[in-house]
Amino acid sequence: FKSELHLSQDGPKMPIAKLWQQIIAEARPKLIITTGTAGGIGPDMELGDVVFAEKVRFDCQKEFKSKSFATTAYPCPSLRTSSLSIATGLFKANADHLPSAPRLPQVWHAATTKMPVPDVVTTDFFAFDDTSNTFGLRDLGGAVEMGDAVLGMVIGQLGAAAPKWAAVRNASDPEIDSKGLTEKEAATKAAQIYEKFGYWTTIPSAVTCWALIRDN
Repeated sequence: FKSELHLSQDGPKMPIAKLWQQIIAEARPKLIITTGTAGGIGPDMELGDVVFAEKVRFDCQKEFKSKSFATTAYPCPSLRTSSLSIATGLFKANADHLPSAPRLPQVWHAATTKMPVPDVVTTDFFAFDDTSNTFGLRDLGGAVEMGDAVLGMVIGQLGAAAPKWAAVRNASDPEIDSKGLTEKEAATKAAQIYEKFGYWTTIPSAVTCWALIRDN
């Protein structure tokens, strides 16, 4: 389900943490997944690419910048992934709904030269990657959004009682070429791409989630 909760807008009580705690306590899941749209980080991220995170990390620069967790990273558990190859094979069926690209969308999970840090970055404000690295996201991860690291924090608090979990995010806006643009203009460009392709870029991450559910 879609919570509609984001660190950028929900205030200091961080209701998304209470939501995760309630879900885990009442549903008692064997596996819990946080997923959805995100901004791609780096020039090698294509629209529709999926980051199946090795870690989730906070990069709080606004309301939560003075909190002890403001830059904390939480490692995700090792999961079975034998169905991921089937999932990525299904991405081709959705490719015609995405902009022309040199390759099909793919899942980033292990570190590579092109994706040295396959993590999800959680900010407490709307951040996006651009060619000027305005928000300092480069080298922090492969996707930026506003909530996943809260699940990592809650899982850490639960300790041995915590279920397995995963963070799966799809790039719904790419690194923005910000040359000649103001920050506001670059943000508008990112938002326009997100609005046009948000639905279609979500399909690869949804398929990835089902692969993880099948295997775990």
